[in-house]
Amino acid sequence: MNYKILRLTILSAILLPVVVFAAHYAGERNGFILLQVEDNGEAWYVYPENANRYYLGRPNDAFAVMRSLSLGAKHDLIANTDVFPERLSGMILLDVERNGEAYYIYPKDRKKYYLGRPADAFRIMRELGQGIANSGLVNIPVGSINHISPPAPPTVARSILQVVPFTSQAPLGNWADQRQQDGCEEASVLMAVKWARGESLTTDEALREILGASDYIEEKYGEYRDISVTDTLNWIMKDYFNYNKAVVKEDITLQQLIDELQKGNVIVAPMNGQTLHNPNFTPPGPPNHMLVIIGYDADRKVFITNDPGTRLGKSYEYPLEVIYDAIRVYPTGYHKLIERIEKDVIIVSK
Repeated sequence: MNYKILRLTILSAILLPVVVFAAHYAGERNGFILLQVEDNGEAWYVYPENANRYYLGRPNDAFAVMRSLSLGAKHDLIANTDVFPERLSGMILLDVERNGEAYYIYPKDRKKYYLGRPADAFRIMRELGQGIANSGLVNIPVGSINHISPPAPPTVARSILQVVPFTSQAPLGNWADQRQQDGCEEASVLMAVKWARGESLTTDEALREILGASDYIEEKYGEYRDISVTDTLNWIMKDYFNYNKAVVKEDITLQQLIDELQKGNVIVAPMNGQTLHNPNFTPPGPPNHMLVIIGYDADRKVFITNDPGTRLGKSYEYPLEVIYDAIRVYPTGYHKLIERIEKDVIIVSK
């Protein structure tokens, strides 16, 4: 049998169920795989970076195109993301930290689909392809993988500093009040929430909110002194302050702390305050402490924090390793025994 006829027969069978793209969907085809239903069922990939279409052809051709137009990504991003951000919609991600596995981020659900071998890539083309008429396809320029540069890697800032309102946990210096003496969790969450909402913070408001949060969680949950990172998220941030764009990230690494700052987030982190060796603390410092990481400087190798444990804590700098080594999860309760070191933090987004 003639090869062209055979290919047409196979493609006609596998492409029959597709829905034809109408012309008014022109703005929604970037990143899609388009199937030319009025001719021989040719398949095209519309590359989001330049809105050109690239001919996929046979399984080996489809695999080569998808590999050539892929964007390198870290394994952690690929492995730990269920729904990818809009900026990666329709892209092909290459796991540069493993064996170079390729994944297609389908624009309709922004989930990853493993491309694997040429046969796997061709299966993705078949299952996720969208039918398109010639009248819709003709307006999409044809591209060539021989004349394209891969997308530039994202710019990594050497320094980042979020403008986060500051308060100490004793805004008027009344450290004798037990609620303020143990109010680092309330103060840290208050600063992060005010930043996320784009709001300012006065001294009087800070005092009112720290005391209000302490009284609220003591009445509702039975404790206000040492509050674990999970309870801080659920009791103080989500319940009292009614702010939900925050998650606990478990077993965070030093590089992941920097990555979260690069994304524009701030970090509420539990600490062994004594290992911070802050000269402004009353010696030896608090064994259980919480602060907000608001930036870092790669050249000077420091994290920048809003540390509520001192009135001088605004934009206070600690060496990168000092902060990371000090991170530890402590249990809810008053100076309860810590059985093992866990480096969990709260990531707060706007």
